Amino acid sequence: MPQHPVPRAAAPLRLPERRPAHLARSGFFDPAHPERPWTGELNLHRYLVGGDPARERFRLGGPVGYWDARLGPVVVPADPAGFSTDLTSVPPVLRWLVPTTGRHLPAALVHDGLVAGSDGPPSYLAVRPVDRVAADRLFRRALRDLGVAPLRRELMWAGVSVVTALTGPLRSTWRAWVAAAVTAALVLVVGTLAVVDLLDLARALPWMGARPWWAELLTGAIAALTLPLLAAPLWGRRWRAGAVAGVATAALLPVTVAVLLASACFAAADALAGGSPRRAARWGGLAVALAGVVTAVAVLAR
Repeated sequence: MPQHPVPRAAAPLRLPERRPAHLARSGFFDPAHPERPWTGELNLHRYLVGGDPARERFRLGGPVGYWDARLGPVVVPADPAGFSTDLTSVPPVLRWLVPTTGRHLPAALVHDGLVAGSDGPPSYLAVRPVDRVAADRLFRRALRDLGVAPLRRELMWAGVSVVTALTGPLRSTWRAWVAAAVTAALVLVVGTLAVVDLLDLARALPWMGARPWWAELLTGAIAALTLPLLAAPLWGRRWRAGAVAGVATAALLPVTVAVLLASACFAAADALAGGSPRRAARWGGLAVALAGVVTAVAVLAR
């Protein structure tokens, strides 16, 4: 019996020549029957890479079609047997904010199909080739058509756009790497100092000072959300994505660090209880490192 099911290819798909009248706001349609409304049902086949639960993949039991306002019809995947996805590619520590499934999933699947298979045949059907930048823009429009809330939509679009900017040979992406490094440095240093100051561990930032906690929280939040914008011009044409990513990272840094620390402690205890001392040591080391960094910053800021 095979390790994972491979969907059989159905009859050859054809792109509709005209936008189906039933689509209304949603641009998604059933590629097998474009004249029928898309039901919103997705048939997914789950399997594990190497039997590892942490490397979970899915195959689509059927294709997903989307009619984009600029690119026309797009169908993913072109070959169900040769395409797999991890659904929405989100780090585990951020899945409380953007889960792997939800209203946004069809857009994520179409985007996966558009950006996958760069070294082989396209994993999509479209009127013309779609590069990563165009795929990111389509992703944003598809999220809008699905009714994803504006803030979450901008955050998801910025995430894939930053990945696109950093993808490729260093000679063509070094500017994006510099922008990402400067943004990360601003967020991590200023954000950590703001938390240290807010907890009264040290007077680290002059604009927070010795004020009531709510005043420190307000001024710290304003600065944390404003400073990443200074690095936005370094992203060039992707300045908007860089600005959104920087501001979002600054806003979510305290929560993300807390969630990551708690998750690392739990994973270490869980691995130890399950008889995996090496895995427990890795997670425990991460927890100690995070706690050490926060403590070191607090001590140096005094």
